[in-house]
Amino acid sequence: MALDKINPLHKKQHGNQAVETDQLSERHWVTKSNALIEKTYQLSVLEQKLILCLSSLVQPSDEAFRPYRIKVSDFVQLLGLKTTGKYTEIRKIVQALQQKTLPINTGQSFLDITWLSSAEYFHGRGYVELEFSPKLKPYLLQLKEKFTSYQLKNIIQLRSSYSIRIYELLKQYEQIGHRTFSLVELRALLGIPSEKYKLFGHFKDKVLNQSKRELEEKTDLCFEFIETKVGRKVTDIKFYIRKNNLHTKQMTFTKRTDPEVHLKILLEHSGVKSSMAKSLIKDYPAAQIQRNLDFSRTILGRKSLQNPTGFLIQAIKDDYANNKSLIHKKKLPEYLQSSNETPLFKGGCDAKTVEKHLLETKELLLQITEDSPQKEALVTTRFETEAKQYLKTLMEKRIHENLPHIQVNEFNDAEIIDIYSSLLSNPEMLPIKKTAW
Repeated sequence: MALDKINPLHKKQHGNQAVETDQLSERHWVTKSNALIEKTYQLSVLEQKLILCLSSLVQPSDEAFRPYRIKVSDFVQLLGLKTTGKYTEIRKIVQALQQKTLPINTGQSFLDITWLSSAEYFHGRGYVELEFSPKLKPYLLQLKEKFTSYQLKNIIQLRSSYSIRIYELLKQYEQIGHRTFSLVELRALLGIPSEKYKLFGHFKDKVLNQSKRELEEKTDLCFEFIETKVGRKVTDIKFYIRKNNLHTKQMTFTKRTDPEVHLKILLEHSGVKSSMAKSLIKDYPAAQIQRNLDFSRTILGRKSLQNPTGFLIQAIKDDYANNKSLIHKKKLPEYLQSSNETPLFKGGCDAKTVEKHLLETKELLLQITEDSPQKEALVTTRFETEAKQYLKTLMEKRIHENLPHIQVNEFNDAEIIDIYSSLLSNPEMLPIKKTAW
C-alpha cells in the first residue's frame, strides 16, 4: 500500500484497461475552514454527505482540486443508497446539488459559488467523476489555521441534515466547551425556512432534541442546551459541548489492516516526514500518538502556530493531550489548557476569576473567527452573547447559593463592565429568585 496518501487510489479493471479510483472510507478525515462551517446554506442530508465524502479525498498537499473518481459501490455503502438504480439516484443527488449555490459575502462583493464544477457518470464502468468548484479552494485546500477536522464516520450515519450542521458548529467550539446562538442566527445557519417550525416547541423537538439524540448515539460529541428567554420569548440557545465517552476512539481497524500503517499515514498527512513518523511509532504507544493527533487537530484548528508540525511532534513526545502533562509543562497558554472545572460551575468565584475566564473566551473567539472586514464586529457580537449568557447563569447560581451579586466596580475590563451593567439594569435579563411559601 502506498503510504504517501491517506486516501490511496485503487485500480478497477475494465476490459484490458486498469482504471484508478479514489477509495472512500469512513476513517478518512474531513477538514473545512471555520468560515465555510459558518456559512448559511441549504443542503439535504444526502447532498451534505456527498460533499463531505468528496472533501475527505482532498489531500493536505493539494494545490488545486482534481477530478475525484469514485466507485459507485462506495457511494452506495456510505450514503445508504438503494442498490438498484444507483446511478440514477446518485445523478439525482448531484443534479440537485448543482442547482444550489453557496452565498459568500467577500466584503467587496456578493459571490454565489456552485459546489461542483463538473460531474461525469461512467455507466457500465462502476464509477462517477466529480470535481469541486475552484472557487471553494480557500475553504478546503492548503488550510494552515482556523479550520475544523473530524472523521467522516461521525456524520455518515446521521439521518438529519440539521444534525450534521449542528455537529460541525459544535465541533468547531469543542475546545471552548460551549457555544451560544441567537435563535434567529441558529435557524439561518441550519438553513431552516421562516415558515418551518414557527413554534419553538416544534423547533426544539424536531431539530434540537433529535440532533441531541443522534449525536449522542453516533458521534464523538454530545451536548446539553439551555434556553434564554426575554419575557416568554426564547431568544438564545446555549450549547454545552463535551466528548462522547462512548465514541472517543477515533480509529477502527479491520483484521486486514495494520494499525501502524494507518498511524504513519495520519502522521504524514499532518506534515510529519516519513522517517520521523516511523521513529514516533517505534518509540511511543499507539494510543498516545492517536490522542495527540486528535488534540493537535483541535488546537491547530483554533490557533495559528509558526511550526504546526513541530507542535504535533512535541505534543506526541510530551503527551500534551494528558491534562496533567499540559498544565505541568505550561506548553500552551492557559486558555488552551484543559481543566475539569471552569468558573461557570462555581457560583462563589470572584470577579477576577470570572473576568479572566471571559477574556480567555474572547481570545479564543478571535483565534477561530475568519479574517474579514466584519471580523471585529462579529467577534464583539459573539462575545457579548457568550458573556451575557455566562454572567446570567453565574448570577442564577449565586442567588441559588444565597450569595450577593458581584459588584460592577470589581471588574476592570470596560467591555465586561458594560455587559454586566446592562444585565443589572435590565429586569428582564435578571434571574428571578424563587420565593419560599
